[in-house]
Amino acid sequence: MSFIGQYNAKLDSKNRVFLPAVFRRALQPEQQEGKEAELTLVVRRDFFENCIVIYPVEQWRAEVDKVRSKLNRFDSMQQMVYRKLVSEAQEITLDGSGRMLVPRGLLDRVGIGQEVLFVGMENTIELWSPAVAEQNGSEGEAFMSDSDFAAGIKEFMTE
Repeated sequence: MSFIGQYNAKLDSKNRVFLPAVFRRALQPEQQEGKEAELTLVVRRDFFENCIVIYPVEQWRAEVDKVRSKLNRFDSMQQMVYRKLVSEAQEITLDGSGRMLVPRGLLDRVGIGQEVLFVGMENTIELWSPAVAEQNGSEGEAFMSDSDFAAGIKEFMTE
């Protein structure tokens, strides 16, 4: 499964939003009789950026397994990191019509109002406030201007 691209959407009054169709198709390659079944996703605040990361449940399990395989349960700092990782995650359901209910507390933590921006990140999906995404090119921001991207990719790919 591969998620790419950027898509704008709006939350309804109950904090539900339609997952873009292209992402729904990536999650459900086999639809039964034209109707999509409910899917479980995992959401949590990103580790570094002020956005929400949406994980297909299989990807979430793989990430947690990777962390758990390195975890020393007798190291209190590692135990706290693991606790924060799993305790701040929440399961949500993508209903049959492609909507998901995003927890209000999580939306508030990252400053998302009614407008949202979905960003495909290959094996996960990010949910951003468009206002934050528009601040591209600023020091410490997650998005780059086109000219900064061109310079960065040139440097990154040049040996």
